[in-house]
Amino acid sequence: MTRIFWIEVRRSPLRWVFPLLLLVDLAALFGRSRYWIGVWPQASAAAQIPAQFIGPILAGAAAWTAGRINRRGLTDQTGAAARPMWQAELVQFAATLTYGAAAYLVGIVAAAAVTVRQAGPGFLWPSYLLLGLAVIVGCAAAGHVFGRWSRSRIWPPVISAIASFLLVGWLQESRSFAFGVLSAGPQLQVTRSALEARLACAFAVAAVAVLVPTLAPRARPGGYLRPVQLLAGGTALATLLWALQSLAVADPLRVQRVAVRPLCSTGTPNVCLWPEDRKYLPEIEAMLARIRTLPPGMFVVPSTFFERGLREERRGDDDFEVIEGSLWSISPNFVGSIVNATITTFCPAADAAAEDRRTHAYFELDTWLEARINGAQRPADVHGGPPGVDVAAVGRLIDTPEQQQIEWVRQRLTTIRETPCA
Repeated sequence: MTRIFWIEVRRSPLRWVFPLLLLVDLAALFGRSRYWIGVWPQASAAAQIPAQFIGPILAGAAAWTAGRINRRGLTDQTGAAARPMWQAELVQFAATLTYGAAAYLVGIVAAAAVTVRQAGPGFLWPSYLLLGLAVIVGCAAAGHVFGRWSRSRIWPPVISAIASFLLVGWLQESRSFAFGVLSAGPQLQVTRSALEARLACAFAVAAVAVLVPTLAPRARPGGYLRPVQLLAGGTALATLLWALQSLAVADPLRVQRVAVRPLCSTGTPNVCLWPEDRKYLPEIEAMLARIRTLPPGMFVVPSTFFERGLREERRGDDDFEVIEGSLWSISPNFVGSIVNATITTFCPAADAAAEDRRTHAYFELDTWLEARINGAQRPADVHGGPPGVDVAAVGRLIDTPEQQQIEWVRQRLTTIRETPCA
């Protein structure tokens, strides 16, 4: 079997598709973004994303390869061969899967290679990589099944590739049936039951691809169906139904991870991160240094800022999360913590006009604090902002003399604190 397998690998039409699989893998890995480099869970998710593109291409290629028997009129010979038909199907499918898995592995190695220098202790998380493998196995098996039952040269590959691409994309939008993720913060982890259900579905489809063709009329020497063929094919179909049912009742794909000992900076205030996010620590320490330069006596600054998920008690939106590598994304949490600690009393305003003035003062103060903490105006790739606030004008204030900024801040704090209550 091993020798036959390597012969099939060498003569498989997929050897001509393999360069395309590699190109798609590396393009999906590095072309979308590179913020994930240096963070092991994010690198794991990034290495898994190419599977969502490799899988549909492999489905089309598998359909073309599996259809060779029908196109060449070898169905009768295959059914009457000395070896059981399922072995021939298994060898052909395994050769197809080898090319897809090899391309996927190249992307995994590339993700690990560019991450290891910055990430520190740890490695790629196998759970995310196995999610990608499930996509590749399932798509290849579906394409094999469709191609095996058709004589057409064109439609099986085309339909298999398009249908797999649409199905993977549709499942991606489902919370219960998603087979992949787009990012992976360290505070989340893949649940074991969800991963097992997805792998079971993928390999159940593979079993159908290998065993069900033995039920075809031309696969029956003498014109009768052997009990072992019926048992194998029926078991494969029953296993697929069981796997789909397991997928429907499995736990959510990801859940909150149990907190670990955080990585904390020195000084006051300080910050505590998940160890996997250590690459962000120098830049966050620079933000803390700018927080220490806020006008003395005007703000109350918490002693510690926590990354989300590190402490069991969660107080609103105080804890931050680094979103797609953007440290600007954590400044609103820093600002919220500072403002909430500074302004501890609140009451409904006396009228709508007073409420609008106070809200506008809050928005302007938040915008100034964000710019001050980041040491720069809001970047062009950060869109939106508080309604009615000239974000650019407020951002330019950080370049004005300190006394001018203090006076501006004092006016906003006065408006907020002296708004008459209802």
